[in-house]
Amino acid sequence: MASIGSDAAKCAVLGAQQLTDCLSRVNESQLDALGEAILSADRIFVTGAGRSLLALRAIAMRFMHLGLTAYVVGDVTTPAFGPNDLLIAGSGSGTTGSVVRVAEKAKKLGGKVACFTIKATSTLGQLSDLVVEIPAFTTKENYEGMEKPVLAGGSEFEQSILLLGDALVNPLGERLSIPTDEAFRLHANLE
Repeated sequence: MASIGSDAAKCAVLGAQQLTDCLSRVNESQLDALGEAILSADRIFVTGAGRSLLALRAIAMRFMHLGLTAYVVGDVTTPAFGPNDLLIAGSGSGTTGSVVRVAEKAKKLGGKVACFTIKATSTLGQLSDLVVEIPAFTTKENYEGMEKPVLAGGSEFEQSILLLGDALVNPLGERLSIPTDEAFRLHANLE
């Protein structure tokens, strides 16, 4: 019998390979549109649920490191959303009730909505101004033609959000003339 560590290491390698395959199928023009929306927004707000929200929180932190104004919906210091703001929402199914409600409110307030989702035709996808469709598998719903990954649940989707968000940092930094090695000047220093 293999050890837990050996099995975990093999699972991690196979999971990384499957994640690479998933990310290689993301539409670059959708990422271009998201990057332009980020650069043209006054402020960026992120929302999601569960692990998708955790990935989006990390992305908001990276945006802050670049000097962009970024907030997490629901935090006590998050200000009012306005017409020149961008909401980035994440929901694999695109039907998560709390996420859809926040996106609907952002639209009513005149802002722009972008989303990460598996299904562009979902409720969230249809009400968003721009969609980054991630061809990932989740155990919550059987997506036709998708191979079940070795990683549990919606890990492939959630980790894709995190990697795509981190990957946007370099080109955004270039456009903002902020080298990524200087971006951490805004990193928390009360640690």
